[in-house]
Amino acid sequence: MKFTGKAIIIVLALMVMTNMVFAAGGQSSGSGKKAIALLPPAMTSPFYASVIKGAREEADRLGYDLRILAPEAESNYAQQVQMMEDMITQRVDGIMVCAINQEAISVGVKKANDAGIPVVFFNTNVDIQNAVVYAMSGYDQYNGGGKLADWVNTRTGGNAKVAIIEGLPSDYTTLRMGGFVDKCRQSYPGIQVVASQPGDWLREKGMNAAANMIQANPDISVIYGLSDEMALGAYQAKRQIGRNDIIVIGLDGNPNALESVKNGELDATLNCGPVDIGRNAVIYMDKALKKETIPRKFIEAETTVVDRTNVDRFL
Repeated sequence: MKFTGKAIIIVLALMVMTNMVFAAGGQSSGSGKKAIALLPPAMTSPFYASVIKGAREEADRLGYDLRILAPEAESNYAQQVQMMEDMITQRVDGIMVCAINQEAISVGVKKANDAGIPVVFFNTNVDIQNAVVYAMSGYDQYNGGGKLADWVNTRTGGNAKVAIIEGLPSDYTTLRMGGFVDKCRQSYPGIQVVASQPGDWLREKGMNAAANMIQANPDISVIYGLSDEMALGAYQAKRQIGRNDIIVIGLDGNPNALESVKNGELDATLNCGPVDIGRNAVIYMDKALKKETIPRKFIEAETTVVDRTNVDRFL
């Protein structure tokens, strides 16, 4: 088909109009639904797949168009901020974000405030100075680390040499590690942390960190991975080395980690309620868009240590 000059001008005009509609945000889906964005820090952990599941179910129930964007890596805070700014430019109605870096994300939060777009944090429990976050959906990571210390104390009879696999430098690492270490110092003097190395939230790096720490400290009896992926890497390392006497625990309650507990591989994980975290983020975004006053800012999901005695409840 051959287009005349006049026809080409008409087509280009329609394209410009279409792009303007998509940039308008809330009504851009063509279905009349308001658009809300969900920005995980990355998709390397199955934890965020569970968060998305809860968010998507609730968005469908409430009639929202849910848009999901994630950086390529959990260290790429600049990309996350850029994605948030893109959503502001597109005039979505609300933004839910799990911040990689508190200082960096504050830029995006302030721009959203200026644009009149409400912000809800998920799996992030920090306040932003001179900016407004409507609500925070998450769990108490510090107390979660303490619960795992309680479990280790019961399992080992109060005597253990612990190695910790850290995530990337962040509040997540600080709280998950601090809750465990502080609880041991306060209540379980026989449980000693003898080594720690970063695993950057990744299974392969967790495996390498575990192998290095076991080699340097043969008396290690427990490895605590601050995420399930790193703990699964630690399990691979201890198996390759032939140290089946070492207890390995994780944190997230991811489906693959629960299956590993069921199969007698990982000894325990902390179920953090990721589906509820995603669901609660959307519920409170709905309240924000309706301009409701909420009694508390932090909406907490329940956490439970899962081992072979109770894993069937969570699968």
